[in-house]
Amino acid sequence: MTKYKIRRPTDSDVQFSRTYLAAQVQAGLPSVERLADELEEMRSILFNRVEGEVDSPYLSLLEVATAYFCRGQEIDELIHKAEREKIILRGSPLYKFRTGELRAFLELTKMAATLGSRRLTQEQFLQELREVT
Repeated sequence: MTKYKIRRPTDSDVQFSRTYLAAQVQAGLPSVERLADELEEMRSILFNRVEGEVDSPYLSLLEVATAYFCRGQEIDELIHKAEREKIILRGSPLYKFRTGELRAFLELTKMAATLGSRRLTQEQFLQELREVT
């Protein structure tokens, strides 16, 4: 039977956080123009056009993409609720935003979170290999 040496993680090994998500997002349902600006700002961070909020070589894409996906889902939920309450009608600007730009943004963030998860899995695998050798 092979004996493995177990090394406990230290502060330099693990990213600690006191919040659920390190990235900050807006709240509520503003106008279509403000929503479009918000999504553009989030896309710019995902595409690394501007500096992001999370300073971690491994968690940043996963953390940020997950936070942005959750915000997109929240916007989608708020629009659906307003549609159900007949506040937003089919063909209105918010309806078109939900079925177009927001839907594409949700797909983008979902793929970015998947890529971030794969990067994290790869780094964990490489760390395990380093510990064994």
